[in-house]
Amino acid sequence: MSLTQEQVKHIANLSRLQLNSDEVASFQKNLNSIVEYVDILEKVPEDELRSVDNNILDILPLRKDEIKPWIISSREDLLKCSSKKIINHSIAIGNIM
Repeated sequence: MSLTQEQVKHIANLSRLQLNSDEVASFQKNLNSIVEYVDILEKVPEDELRSVDNNILDILPLRKDEIKPWIISSREDLLKCSSKKIINHSIAIGNIM
């Protein structure tokens, strides 16, 4: 499958892009290369995909979740880090509006 210039123009219109004729040709070439690659991927047998999926965990093992203690042990210690004024256990900020 390949995209025609009219289809590229339609996609550009949906994307609210204004393309000149050179840009349409460039986008057509790039989009067609993407579509061709997807067509190639669709032809890969499903059992080969499963074998790749299984190998990923061997290549990139997941790290184990670890609970690490916080450097700041209390809310008060955290509030002490602020240069702003503290009011009712909260950092005071200026008016937003």
